[in-house]
Amino acid sequence: MDRIEWESLPADTRDAVQDELGPSVKIEQIGEGRRSALAVVAHLAAGRVFLKGAPLENERAAAQLAREAAVNPHVQAVTPALVCDLQAGGWRLLGFEHVDGRRVDYTPGSRDLPAVLDALVAVDGLKVPADVDVQWFEGRWSDYAVVPERLPRIAGTALLHTDLNAGNALMTGAGARLVDWGMASRGAPLVNPADLVVNLIACGHTPKDAEAVVYGLAAWREADPEVVDYYARLLATTWLEAFWTPAHPWARAVVDAAVRWAMYRRDRH
Repeated sequence: MDRIEWESLPADTRDAVQDELGPSVKIEQIGEGRRSALAVVAHLAAGRVFLKGAPLENERAAAQLAREAAVNPHVQAVTPALVCDLQAGGWRLLGFEHVDGRRVDYTPGSRDLPAVLDALVAVDGLKVPADVDVQWFEGRWSDYAVVPERLPRIAGTALLHTDLNAGNALMTGAGARLVDWGMASRGAPLVNPADLVVNLIACGHTPKDAEAVVYGLAAWREADPEVVDYYARLLATTWLEAFWTPAHPWARAVVDAAVRWAMYRRDRH
């Protein structure tokens, strides 16, 4: 999604932010992330707030913001707290407590990896009430799966992040914080560690070493190997279809990683 500058927002939207948070001393544009048309840090007299948003006419982006706002109260053990949720001037903006941190390092040998694993263990212990709009993970794949009848293999009630790229994990003094919950889903517990495996491969790990990193997670160790094989195939075939000519280098890296992982799982047999 293309980013816009703060000054390009409708005046009504900017006024609503000021009414809610007070006047900004400075607005800092943020380049990280892909899902939001706006991403800035507002420097206020009382501190800093991270703001993200999208036009309401973009129904997919608006739905993701609504989901992230609904989920946030239940995942604050691993993510910054929501401090405001505004709709004005045809836009929806979410404001979060600002966290001092840096993008996590997923490369081989990184000292950040234990903290990321700790965050995933914490996610496994979180519960989101049934009335919160969280997607059923298997339903997201129904239009793409080669054999849709097998999708119940990845169904479940575990809370899933589903976008564990390095830009969505921040290293802070209190450990790793997982941000951007707009794609939160319910599904099989193996999905969180499996998604991390693909991201580790995309950042330089071999498939074997990436699986070794997540081996300490119960959600991984207790997963049926045949279901892991199925999910690896599903990722590879779906992402090849969706991103056959990826415009973003990271999309190409993730597609390549998914294919490498699926082939590794196949060749183990």
